[in-house]
Amino acid sequence: MTQPASVASDGNVLVLWVTSMADPDEPTLGELTDPSVLDVSCYLTDAGWNPGITEAQANDPRLCSTEDFSTPGRTSTTLPLVYVTNPDNPAEDEAALTLVKGSVGFFAERRGVPYEDAVQVGDLFTSYPVKLGTQVDGQPTANTPLTINQMAYLRPPGRSFRKAVVAS
Repeated sequence: MTQPASVASDGNVLVLWVTSMADPDEPTLGELTDPSVLDVSCYLTDAGWNPGITEAQANDPRLCSTEDFSTPGRTSTTLPLVYVTNPDNPAEDEAALTLVKGSVGFFAERRGVPYEDAVQVGDLFTSYPVKLGTQVDGQPTANTPLTINQMAYLRPPGRSFRKAVVAS
């Protein structure tokens, strides 16, 4: 059996907060590199970016069968955020100042490319159009930075999975 190659997640994930995206299925280089875009990758903790999906089961019983069949049903995306905060220097606390309750925008995630590499045409991004929930201070624990916890709520048109960046 051939062992498939793998890519470590450390240093190979980029998460951007993008305020405007015309079509999440065709993110443009200009949209992802606009000066208004906030790179939140270094604010998010290692457990602070954890998109999840739950998928309901739709039953498909048939009169002609003694078996009950099923098919995938509706999905629900969860986007809990945990990011560092610096209350001693609010001017440097861009994530807390930008990701305020009620804001609408997009989280755009690139995986498998070194974080430092500039976004380029052909990169694959997963986009999440969201509305942000309430910010709350995270629980302080020994030997960890102070954090903010927040939920992001998926909005239409929904998640776009691994779409290639196109020229502006």
